[in-house]
Amino acid sequence: MKEIMNMYEEEKDVVELEYNLICDFIKLRNKLGLTQKQMADEAHVVREMIAVIENRKKHPQINTLIKILKPFGYTLSITKINKESKNI
Repeated sequence: MKEIMNMYEEEKDVVELEYNLICDFIKLRNKLGLTQKQMADEAHVVREMIAVIENRKKHPQINTLIKILKPFGYTLSITKINKESKNI
């Protein structure tokens, strides 16, 4: 049972990290004052790709996120997780 609970906690942490990444993605688009279509056009992807990412319908691939973020001067980075405050 303890093993199952540990697996659940690990999965929960991953889902929370992904959720936070998507929230940051949406916040950036809004900060830049862009519609999904405008962001997609600038990144040379279809608008539906932005919508799918923002609606968490699929797990975005790293190279897709980088391709979308790069024209706006952003990229992904690795940061340490602060486990004490659960500020993931």
